[in-house]
Amino acid sequence: MRKFSATAVALGLAASLAAVSPAAAQYGMDKKPPKNAATPELPRCATPLGRAAVREPERDWWTPLGLSNPEALLKLFAARSNCLRIVDRNAGLAMRNQEAALGASGDLRRGSNIGKGQVAGADFFIVPDIANSNSNSGGSNLGAIAGGLIGGRVGGLVGGLRTKSSEAQALITLVDARTTEQLYVAEGVAKKTDVGFEVGGGGGGWGGFAAAAGGGYSNTEIGKVISAAYFNAFIDLVHYMQSGSAPTGEQASQAAGTQGYHVTQATTVRVTPSPKAKAVRTVAVGDLLFPTGQKNGIWWEVDDENGNRGWVTSTTISPR
Repeated sequence: MRKFSATAVALGLAASLAAVSPAAAQYGMDKKPPKNAATPELPRCATPLGRAAVREPERDWWTPLGLSNPEALLKLFAARSNCLRIVDRNAGLAMRNQEAALGASGDLRRGSNIGKGQVAGADFFIVPDIANSNSNSGGSNLGAIAGGLIGGRVGGLVGGLRTKSSEAQALITLVDARTTEQLYVAEGVAKKTDVGFEVGGGGGGWGGFAAAAGGGYSNTEIGKVISAAYFNAFIDLVHYMQSGSAPTGEQASQAAGTQGYHVTQATTVRVTPSPKAKAVRTVAVGDLLFPTGQKNGIWWEVDDENGNRGWVTSTTISPR
C-alpha cells in the first residue's frame, strides 16, 4: 500500500509539472547549486527591510506532494526574522474589505476607523517557486524534478533515475512592487540522503519552522527537504537585501519616480501659482499630471506628459 501511494504521488507530481512550459520546467536545472544548504541560523533584523506581498507560484507543485502553499513558510520566516513586513493580499485583504464594506454600509460602531486610504503598500513582491538541480540524474528534465524531489526507488522510477540521494532547489524571486523590475532570485538547496532529517524545535534552524508552518512540511520526507531549501533561500534573500545591492523600502519608493495624478476637473496650467498668471495649457478630465513636489498654498507645480511645467490647484487633481 505504501509503495502504491508513493507511486501515485510521484505520478501526480509528474502530471502537474507536465503542464508547465519546457522553459519553466528547466529553470535552474543546469545551475550549480548554491553552497548555503548548511546555514543553521535565521537572520535577525533590528528593523524591517521593507514591506512585501507573497505571490503564489503559477504552477501548483505542492498539492500532489500533500503539502500546503509555501506562502506559509515565507510568512513565518519573515515574521520570526523581523526582516520583512508581510502585507497580506489574500485572506487578510479579503477580510479587511469585508470590514470596510460593513463600515461603508453604516453597520460598524462609531470610531471603528476602517475605510479608504489605510492599506499599506508593498515595496516588494516575493514569488516562491521550486526547481531541482541534480547533475548525476539521467532521463528527462521533468523526470529529474520528480525524481529529485521524491528520491528513492519511486523517484528513480519516475525520472529514469537510480540515486541514493535527492535534493530540492527552492527559488524566491524578489520584484520591485512599483516598477515590476526583477531584482534578485534567491536560491536554497537541501538534500535528503539515506539518513533522514531530524526535525527539532530548538535553535534557529529550519526544523522548528517547518513544524510551526505545518501543512506536511514537518512530517513528510519531501516536506522536510523543501522546507529546508526554502529556509536557505530566505537566508540568501535577506543577505542580498542587507548587502546594499537591493533598495530599502524607502529607497524603492523614491526611485520609482513621481506618481501620476489624474485631472478631476478641467483646468488651466499656469506659469506661476496665481489664477491671473499666463496660461501654459489647458488640461481635460482624465489627463495625467506629475507633481514636482513644489507647493505654494493650494497650488502645486506639475509636469504634463510632454514635459510642460506649470501650476494647478490641488483641488483639480487626484491620485485615484
